[in-house]
Amino acid sequence: MSGIQTLLKAEKEAHEIVSEARAYRAQKLKDAKADAAKEIEAYKSKKEQELKKFEAEHSGENVTADADAEKEAATEIAKLEATAAKNKKAVIDLLLGAVTKPASELHINANLK
Repeated sequence: MSGIQTLLKAEKEAHEIVSEARAYRAQKLKDAKADAAKEIEAYKSKKEQELKKFEAEHSGENVTADADAEKEAATEIAKLEATAAKNKKAVIDLLLGAVTKPASELHINANLK
C-alpha cells in the first residue's frame, strides 16, 4: 500500500504544481495586459499633446490665410463693382436696343424648301 500512497501523494503534489503554474501564468497575463494598457494610455496622451502643440503652432497660419483670402476677395469684389459701374450704361443701352429694335433673321437650321 505504501507504493500506492506514494503515487497518490506524488500525483497530488504534481496537481498542486500545475495549479500554481496556471495561477502564475494567469497573473502574469493580467500584469502584462495592465502594463500594456498603461503604455498605450501614456502613448495616447503623448500623441494628443503633440497634436495640440501642432495645432497651436499652426492655427496662426490658418488665421493669416483666412485674412489674406478675405482681403483678396474684397479686392476682387471692388474691381468687379468698378467694372460694372463703368460699363453699366453701355450694357443697358445694348439690352434696350436689342429689345426695342429686333432684327429678324432665319435660324441657320431653318429648312428652306
